[in-house]
Order: sequence, then C-alpha cells, then structure tokens
Amino acid sequence: MAQYRTVEGEISATVNTPTALTTFGADTAVGPIKVPANSSRIVEIWAAVAVDIDTAGDSAAVVMRLAGKGMKDGDQDFCLAAGGSGVTSTGTPNAQAKIYPVDLPVVANETVSVTLQYTGDTVGAITAAITLVFA
Repeated sequence: MAQYRTVEGEISATVNTPTALTTFGADTAVGPIKVPANSSRIVEIWAAVAVDIDTAGDSAAVVMRLAGKGMKDGDQDFCLAAGGSGVTSTGTPNAQAKIYPVDLPVVANETVSVTLQYTGDTVGAITAAITLVFA
C-alpha cells in the first residue's frame, strides 16, 4: 500500500539559493521526510508550484533536489516548473498539481530532504507543496 508524505513552504527570495521544505501547514516540525519502514521506492512525485511574477517581463524556473541517506542511489534532481509574465503584465499563473511517475530506490527508516531553488530573474514569491509517494 502506498504511503504519502508532504512538505511545503515558500522558496527563498534570492535566486539560486536552496530552500529546504520542512513544514506541513501549521505543523512546523516536519523536517526531512522519513522513509516509511515498509517502503523501498518513491513511485510518484506530486508537485504544486506557484511563481509570483512581480515585474513585467520576468521569469523563473524552479528545480528540486531529493537528498539524504534515504535516497539509495544518491541525490536526484528535477525540473518542476517555470513561470513568466508578458512584457506589460504581472501576476501568478495557475499552479495545478502535477504528478510525475518515478522509480527511485529508497532506504527504509532513513530521511529524504526536499530542497527547491529557482534560477532566472528575481521574482516576488514562490510557494510549493511536494508529495512523495512511497511503495
């Protein structure tokens, strides 16, 4: 049976600065995700990322790293989202969650840190929620 673990947060306002997602709503002590005892793989990543473009013509790409002793084959990197605005407009694009099928071996009872950062122009705010689906 699948196990679901979610972390969320706002990414640093500074471009190319890693930000660990360690909270779950009001629960601020989640920290890195502990791999469930009966799991051997991450089979899906669910990601919702919103990029607030506060200056016309700006854009940003958001990348994620899964790292820690829980990742059997070492760090894994993913491109999650990109956002941009028109030359004369700003705003936040709709950020529907996307499901990425993966097959990543994990080590039971160890931890996986979820870190995001962005590249491109300095933008207003970037908020993300990431769910790892373990099997």
